[in-house]
Amino acid sequence: MPPLKYFAPNSLTAASLVLGLASVVCSTRGHFELAAWMILWGTLFDKADGTVARLCNATSEFGVQFDSFADFVSFGIAPAALVYFRFANESSSPLFLAAAAAFYALALSVRLARFNITTGDEGVFFGIPGTFMGALVASAFLTAQKYALPVSVLGYLPFVLVVGAIGMVSTVRLPKLKARKNKALNAFQFANVAAAYVAAPMRLFPEYMLCLALVYLVGGVGYCLVHPEAGLPAAADSEPPAQAPPLAA
Repeated sequence: MPPLKYFAPNSLTAASLVLGLASVVCSTRGHFELAAWMILWGTLFDKADGTVARLCNATSEFGVQFDSFADFVSFGIAPAALVYFRFANESSSPLFLAAAAAFYALALSVRLARFNITTGDEGVFFGIPGTFMGALVASAFLTAQKYALPVSVLGYLPFVLVVGAIGMVSTVRLPKLKARKNKALNAFQFANVAAAYVAAPMRLFPEYMLCLALVYLVGGVGYCLVHPEAGLPAAADSEPPAQAPPLAA
């Protein structure tokens, strides 16, 4: 029997997976707003399980594989289902809609499989994280719903899936959220993460979470473009960049 210390992080992973499944069910039944919130809730559990595993010294190969399964459901299938079922009855290009949803889920599965057989730098993501993309799609959808944006604007979400899929399997570098030497930056990061853990369960301010995601994405990618050495080993000039570790996916 495995030690009880593994129960806490794996329970959080299980909760994320169940929320992903519930989100898909909600999407098939037309409860799109709830489906999107469930994706965001799954994001919180996904981030918490890694933190708890490290605090409890409870990382394991089982946890790595279990986390990948949960990520595929909650941040691959669930966002794809949300976008597909929302527009299935009104899309002028149903084939493109289906292809975009399938491409998005496939890209995340490739990303996760690649992560499980490679290792890389602890400070940077290579490719856009699947968890991040799921949260970005969900918060964008909720923001559009909250402000009653026209269908013509919402209709860009399938294109977001395609761009997100390409980003997930790309070698674009994005710094991870972790403690830095700058105390002000650490305080800013902590405050915003804490705010997300309050706002999402209460189903408040999706536009705030969307703004955070976009600022992190644009700022992080921009930083790595300006600092091409970020995330690369000192002697890796002639080698392709490695992938981020599995738990960071």
